Amino acid sequence: MFGFNKFLHTFAVGTGIIALLLAGSALAESQLVLKDISYETYESESRLFTVLLPKGWGKKERDFSHAYTQTGDKVYGVEISPEYQFDEVSPTISILFYEYGQFFKDYEHFIKLKSASFTRISPEQSVPVETINVSGRVAKQFEIEIFQLVMLPFDPPAFKEGVVYEIAPPSRKVILTEKHVVIPAANGFYVLSYRSSSSITSSVEVIFENILDSFEPAIK
Repeated sequence: MFGFNKFLHTFAVGTGIIALLLAGSALAESQLVLKDISYETYESESRLFTVLLPKGWGKKERDFSHAYTQTGDKVYGVEISPEYQFDEVSPTISILFYEYGQFFKDYEHFIKLKSASFTRISPEQSVPVETINVSGRVAKQFEIEIFQLVMLPFDPPAFKEGVVYEIAPPSRKVILTEKHVVIPAANGFYVLSYRSSSSITSSVEVIFENILDSFEPAIK
């Protein structure tokens, strides 16, 4: 039986676009209070970098949903997020190392892919790329606005045994800000990024800058 909950789970994983909020699993909204955030040192797998991360934030260290991991290339690092949401979307910050392989031959390819994202708010506009310094290294920085569809509550129809259904749950569009800092390295490149609801971007930016200032890459 193609159950409703199974459909929702498959739909979310398959698209990577719609955040489905099931009853009992939605996180309560809260305020991102900067003064309450303290930091701790984090060392990545294989000692590829060290960085200061907010204490108490959840960590994901594999299967990164937005890191092109299905291409077969190796991606190492960490993605973090607090245990609460804003506009029904939890902000995320990631610090990743992309090893060159079959898909990525240079870091410019990553910048082009992100700039061409079909979820961009204004895909017809060019994306300015700024050159900055991170930990004594030349880096490329750019920012885009994207959208994410968040499902609204609704009463599901009755499903019959053995029938495959296609439904389009009602949803609303949430505007997110994405910022990426790309640091070229031998055999690959580092990417430090954040993604957040535009309503809290200024707070996430402060946290991200603290992380960026503490970042120490091991691969030159």
